[in-house]
Amino acid sequence: MTECKNECTQGGYRWRDELVTNLLPYVKDGIDRKFLNNVVRGYVPTFFPTKIPPDNDANWLSSLYVRPNNFWWKREIENIGKEFSKESDHTDHNLLINIFRKYDWKVDTPFTYVKGISCLNKKGRWKYDALKDRIAVEVEFSNRYHIFKDTLKFLIGQSMDQIDTGIIIVPKYLEKNKQPYLGWIDPNSHPIFTTLPMLKVAFYGLPNRVRKSPTVNT
Repeated sequence: MTECKNECTQGGYRWRDELVTNLLPYVKDGIDRKFLNNVVRGYVPTFFPTKIPPDNDANWLSSLYVRPNNFWWKREIENIGKEFSKESDHTDHNLLINIFRKYDWKVDTPFTYVKGISCLNKKGRWKYDALKDRIAVEVEFSNRYHIFKDTLKFLIGQSMDQIDTGIIIVPKYLEKNKQPYLGWIDPNSHPIFTTLPMLKVAFYGLPNRVRKSPTVNT
């Protein structure tokens, strides 16, 4: 395990390991730790980092079971982010959505409606910003607290078997007060994962064209 992963694991919540340890004395003979770990895997993640890895260039923050390196969307999201950072010197939501459209993501169509929400009132339906191959994306530039609504969308979409994973895109560095950015996500979004450990979500810090200091007081 790399130094980065080691540090994150030591500083993170290990819900699954703790749960398995506590359950083992109560299960019948013949069920070992490996079997029990596989049983609870779909419900409890290994950990969610309590701090961003020491690698200052890290753009992703996710629990182990949705590590971006294991999935096709990592490279595509990063390419979209690089293209966006070349085109704009500020957080332009519409520009980013248009770039998603160019990469064949579904944007602003009935396919992007959150399944199970407002079935009778289509005007009130929630939508994902982008959707492709069961991966939903939400872009948050304006208000950090919208992230909690985004995670609720993902939880509903996953429970309705509409999506596998949700990705929330925020600026990598702080630009203005009250805006979400990767350094704020951790640990301020931690209550989401403490309460909903089954939620599969990854955060991507969009490269800012002009790097802003992440140490600005909020």
